Amino acid sequence: DGVVEPGMIVTVDMFGDEEEFLLGSRDLTDSSMQVFSEKSPIGAAVNGAKVGDTVTYEAPNGKQVEVKVLATKPYDG
Repeated sequence: DGVVEPGMIVTVDMFGDEEEFLLGSRDLTDSSMQVFSEKSPIGAAVNGAKVGDTVTYEAPNGKQVEVKVLATKPYDG
């Protein structure tokens, strides 16, 4: 349905680069895929967003980071 939620692979545009990560728990995957908890700054920002949305989160250095959600799909392990 295009909505980001835990257990989904999320593709975002961050700093002009395309990044892909799993939103959820490291327990869901044994691959080298980057994983962010929905409680992490980026995870909380994208959780509930829709494809095409641009969200902002605060990085550990205090800077505001804009991220555009490009795609999302269920993680199938």
